[in-house]
Amino acid sequence: MTPPLLPTPFDELRRGRLPATMATMLSPFSVDEHERHVVALAEDGGRSPVHGLEIDTPPGLYRPHAASSSQFILRTLLRERPRLGRLLELGCGTGVLGLTLLYQGLADEVLMLDVTDAAVHAAQANLERAGLAARAQVRQGDLFAPVAGPAPQRFDSVLFNLPLMHADHGGRRHPALDDTAGQLAWRFFEQLPAHLAPQGRAFFSYANISDPAPLEALGEQMAVELLAAEWVARSGFWLFVYEARPKRPQ
Repeated sequence: MTPPLLPTPFDELRRGRLPATMATMLSPFSVDEHERHVVALAEDGGRSPVHGLEIDTPPGLYRPHAASSSQFILRTLLRERPRLGRLLELGCGTGVLGLTLLYQGLADEVLMLDVTDAAVHAAQANLERAGLAARAQVRQGDLFAPVAGPAPQRFDSVLFNLPLMHADHGGRRHPALDDTAGQLAWRFFEQLPAHLAPQGRAFFSYANISDPAPLEALGEQMAVELLAAEWVARSGFWLFVYEARPKRPQ
C-alpha cells in the first residue's frame, strides 16, 4: 500500500493558513531591505507603463515597478481573468490596480478608496489621463468608511493590496508597507463580508512577513483559496495572492 502523502506548507497555504515553518524561510536581510524600500519611496516616482496604461506616481506613493506586489497581483488576475463586475479597491494609491483591471476588461466599473490626499489626487489624475472617468471614481476615507452606513454598499468584487510587514521591527515605516500587528488586516477581514454581494469575492495580498492569525480567522467565516505565490528574492519573503468567497450553506 502506498503511504499517504504528508501535508506540505503549500497544502496549508492553499487553505488560507500560514504555517509556522514559513517564518524560517525569511532572508536575514528582509528587514534591512524593507528599511531601504521605505527610504526609497520618499524619493521614488515617475511614470510607469502598466499593461497599456501610463501610471504617474508622485514621490511618497508606492510605485508599480516590475517586482512590486501591484504587478504580481495584476499578473495573477490577468492570468486567472475573473469577472470582477462592480469592483471596490481599498488603499488604491495611484489607482494602478483598479484602473488596469477596468482598462483590460475584467471590471465593468471601479470605485477606488484611499485615506491619503496624495493617493486620491494621484488616482484621480491617472483616471482622467486614462480616459476612464465614465466608469471609475475615487473617494477619500479610511478602509470601507465611504461605503459603510446603515445599509452598507455591496460589490461584486473587493481588492486590497495590503501592507505586508506586520512585525514591530523598530525601523522606518510606510503606510503602504507596514501594518504593525496586522491591525489593518484584522479590520479589513472583519468588515469585508458586509460589503460583498452574495456571490461576490475578494482578492488580496499577503506574505509570510504578515501575521497568520487574521488570515486564519478569515478562513473561519469565508472560503479562502491561494491563487499565486512568489518568492521575492531581493526582499527575502514569500508573497501571496488570495481569493475569498462567502461559504456555501451546509
